[in-house]
Amino acid sequence: MQHKTSADKVSRERWLAAQQWEEQHWIGTQRARARFGKNLLWRLLTPFGVVPQHRGDDWNQWWKEQFDDYSFLPPAVDNALEVGCGPYTNVRLIMERCSPAHLFLSDPLIRTYVRFKLTFVADMYKKAACVLDDHPLEELPFAANYFDLTLMINVLDHVRDAGQCMENLIRVTKPGGFAIIGQDLTNEEDRARARDVPEDVGHPIALDPAWFEQYLDAHFVPVLHKVLSRAEGRNQAGHCGTLIFAGRKKP
Repeated sequence: MQHKTSADKVSRERWLAAQQWEEQHWIGTQRARARFGKNLLWRLLTPFGVVPQHRGDDWNQWWKEQFDDYSFLPPAVDNALEVGCGPYTNVRLIMERCSPAHLFLSDPLIRTYVRFKLTFVADMYKKAACVLDDHPLEELPFAANYFDLTLMINVLDHVRDAGQCMENLIRVTKPGGFAIIGQDLTNEEDRARARDVPEDVGHPIALDPAWFEQYLDAHFVPVLHKVLSRAEGRNQAGHCGTLIFAGRKKP
């Protein structure tokens, strides 16, 4: 059942406009980071531990803290999938605690992101240490019950059909496997305010806390489940709360 304060589907045209905005945003960010020889300087400083190996962070450290540093995960899993991984990924921080034998990175823009220099995505691809997938989440091609760990953080506001995306994530997660879902939440007040914000073109979907109930309760045993208040979130002006959920798929 769709809740009236949520907008969980948009047209393909609206989604394509959002993808174009997203792609240009991150290309511009990468160009800014490369100015004045900054990439070369980064390479020189990395061996001394002054800077980390990989450049770029899209609030990934913040999400890690909200998920208790992913302390609930086992030391290793077989197959891991991050959908909507973006240019920097959250799984690179998860791998500090939990090592996947086989890593899959999925994003419609992954062929753009893999060209960004000094990033985790580019490094893993160069080492043949991951599989890249550029399907929209609505068309996720992987077999059912395949992944021991699935990860989807702040992805559903970028898609065409949030319900179909949730169903696909559930489908590919193995029974007993872990699913990690984080999402900024949006109520009617937030949606009205966002209409005047240029960046809103990149976020066509708006979901409230109640929207998730139909999926989470039916399919997962919670390991970590909380909804941060507006004041606790990373963007108080734009979002009424933040969903923090980790669970194991029911048999």
